[in-house]
Amino acid sequence: MLTRSRIWLFTPFVSLFALGVGFFFLWSYAGDEIEARLGEENITWKNVVRAGFPARMTMDFTEMSWQGEKLNWWVPALRFTVMPFETDHAVVDFSSPHRLATNFAKLRLEHDGNLASLVMDTKGLVRASFTFTKPHMRITTKKETLLLSGDEVALHVRRARDNAARTDIALRTGRIEGDARLGISRGELDIDTPQSWLTGTPAAGDLVGIDKFIITRDALTFRGSGRLKLAANGFVNGRLDMDVVNLGALFELLEDAGLTRKRDRDRLMLLAQLSSAFSGKSRDRFQVPLRFRESRSFIGPLDVGPAPRWR
Repeated sequence: MLTRSRIWLFTPFVSLFALGVGFFFLWSYAGDEIEARLGEENITWKNVVRAGFPARMTMDFTEMSWQGEKLNWWVPALRFTVMPFETDHAVVDFSSPHRLATNFAKLRLEHDGNLASLVMDTKGLVRASFTFTKPHMRITTKKETLLLSGDEVALHVRRARDNAARTDIALRTGRIEGDARLGISRGELDIDTPQSWLTGTPAAGDLVGIDKFIITRDALTFRGSGRLKLAANGFVNGRLDMDVVNLGALFELLEDAGLTRKRDRDRLMLLAQLSSAFSGKSRDRFQVPLRFRESRSFIGPLDVGPAPRWR
């Protein structure tokens, strides 16, 4: 028979057991909260397995998908890892391939590795960072199919600090190749877009601020900034102020993209060289004001072809 003094010997073990049970319920509650929040965002999955107790919460989802008003996304598997008491911050490991579909195009993205860091609050996404190792992308539209591949791509997204209706997006790439018009050696792009782009597709009237872009393509480097508007007629309106190194390579790029014609190259070259002379730039460095209006593209006053389409 146990005496009172001997019963007290078991008190630490009983306390540890009760603490473990309580922590397990908190751990389980955190998992339930994550699943509930994902469900509120119209995210679905076929199955989920939880692991990692007690140090962390790891949730392995299979056949996860999300359906928005004009955008659908699907991935075969996703691993979601959070600390039990920090459910607003998660590290996400995506399996390949991603599939996205809109009213205008379908995208399939495969990769050798993909990680994301997400921070959310009651208003939705606060910030996110994505890295893709050796991505391979296939974009299919009604008119054409684009195949792109690269070394590594980093994408950073955050809610604008001074305007909750806007989103800041930063893209950093190494080599990207596969399509003659889009192949680059290195790229940097900082833009701000409507917050609605995170859950839907672009719409007429949307404004896009291009805070900075730097693109290197073999011998060509250009950088600049501007502001664009998506017009109701399906074309882009606005202006890009570019600072270009190697004018000949620039016009080769514009010709490949169908924005200029070879027969216009001499006139454009003369215009750019005059602009360079008046601005004090060297002959290898030119300022190129590229404007889009009334469905046309202009370099200075010269009409060089149709404006880019956004739909």
